[in-house]
Amino acid sequence: MTGFAIAIDGPVAAGKGTIAGLLAHHLHGFHLNTGAMYRCLALFCLENGISVSDQKAVVEALTHVWFDMTDDAVFMNGEDVTEKLKQRSVTTTVPKVAAIREVREEMVKRQREIGLKKIENGNVVIAEGRDAATKIFPDAKMKIFLTARPEIRAQRRFEQMGGKHNATISYDQILADTKERDYKDTHRTVDPLVSDPEEYGYMVLDDSDLNEEETIEKVLKELSL
Repeated sequence: MTGFAIAIDGPVAAGKGTIAGLLAHHLHGFHLNTGAMYRCLALFCLENGISVSDQKAVVEALTHVWFDMTDDAVFMNGEDVTEKLKQRSVTTTVPKVAAIREVREEMVKRQREIGLKKIENGNVVIAEGRDAATKIFPDAKMKIFLTARPEIRAQRRFEQMGGKHNATISYDQILADTKERDYKDTHRTVDPLVSDPEEYGYMVLDDSDLNEEETIEKVLKELSL
């Protein structure tokens, strides 16, 4: 199969990572988790006492952060940080580092380099994030805007964090975080999440009432594979 890119964008907790991973498995492709790279930088800053309000320090920190990904794990500087990236402190910090222009420019450069190398080797690359189709792969074979109602996305994140067994955070807190993140993602001055995805050529897919299999079926039908 000739290599090509599929770009999946959308708001937080819409299921982009899960669907991209399943799609990569189905197509024997590579899941490029762009959001995890920003989360790694946020985690690095948190663990090293770097203020994310100090943009110069965050940009400098990025020169010391390197990423690697497998089907099941994300590595930062050789350490498996998959579980750490799910921490609420990372979730609330990542919008601040992702809004820095120099950070986004460097990330897009790295992400595109990783993806193009895979494509040149004949792989299908499924990239997901906030600007996968607008900045990283504007020439992607397929562009998907995956979304869901805020309440559904908050419930998914709540369950991922242990649900009622997690005494540290409530569903209402996660819903508030989700809505705040949506506002920040769509209103930031640098590469905001598009509010009119159809105009950018996306296939808009609301998976609020779909399970993973049904979502994948719709994508594959559109892709005609």
